[in-house]
Amino acid sequence: MPMRVAVAGLGWWGKQIISCLKKSPRFEVICGVDPVASEATNGFLADQGVRYVPSLDSALTDSNVDGAILATPHQLHEAQCLQVLAAGKELFCEKPLTMTSAGAAKVLEACAKAGKVLGVGHERRYEECFELVGRLIGEGALGKPLLFDANISHDLFRNIDRSNWRLDPRHAPAGMMTATGIHQTDLCCSYFGSPVEVRAETSSLIFDPPATDFVTATVKFASGVRGAITLLSCVPYYGRVTVFGDRGWVEVVTEGNVDQGKPTIVTVCKGTNLAREVTTFQPTDTVTANFEAWAAAVAGEKPYRFTPAELLDNVRIFEAVVASAQASGKTIRL
Repeated sequence: MPMRVAVAGLGWWGKQIISCLKKSPRFEVICGVDPVASEATNGFLADQGVRYVPSLDSALTDSNVDGAILATPHQLHEAQCLQVLAAGKELFCEKPLTMTSAGAAKVLEACAKAGKVLGVGHERRYEECFELVGRLIGEGALGKPLLFDANISHDLFRNIDRSNWRLDPRHAPAGMMTATGIHQTDLCCSYFGSPVEVRAETSSLIFDPPATDFVTATVKFASGVRGAITLLSCVPYYGRVTVFGDRGWVEVVTEGNVDQGKPTIVTVCKGTNLAREVTTFQPTDTVTANFEAWAAAVAGEKPYRFTPAELLDNVRIFEAVVASAQASGKTIRL
């Protein structure tokens, strides 16, 4: 029997989620939730055969709803996660899980007490290229891991209305950390373990303040690995992740954003004088893969890929990036 869900937040990404879930036999989308629905949104829901509901309260009191998927403004996540769990429903929350580590700890504790599997929108772990990176690290093919170096930038926010919550520091502090950067730190937590130190800087190079369009962050992990992440929200799409070890490196280059269906090119170097291995990965629907993995974990079929410790560590990094940037690059020790 499919999991019957409400999708809260009917912006661009909420609609993407509904489109994905409608193709999956593991889900039935009962309703879409948003305080205000435009004519276009109502038309989208009608085309998808999904009922519109104006409040999360109404969705959670519906006995036909088994779980809720939150794609709402980020500042709302903590309270809404707790609300969903208090209603006894299954919970999937888009990233970032919460805005603070204290909030994340509350949500994780509430999930544990309720016996629920917390789903989270970090679908990049399911990309074949990053699964390969994880195997190379785990097998020791790169030697001792030293540096995770990433630049994930795009200009999708450049033309949106300046009143949009995605440019509001209350919901999206530190520029694109909440959009693309937090995916990279999630990968780091899965590869390298817990963070111990963070430094970050932000700036408004093109956008009018308080919106920021440049972020640079460095993270030190207890394992000794360093992370260096740069994010620009005012340039044409650029996506590159490189993991360096003392015996080799792997570079992942993506040609477009998740919704553009572009290939990914992975180059592996296992020694200075050895031929480089180049593999092209065609796009796969990792958004649906993540949702279906969560549904399988809820059904008790197999464990979910994300541990509570990793989810908490990722929010700790995010919170420290924001704090460091607000303090002009001060080192934040975790």
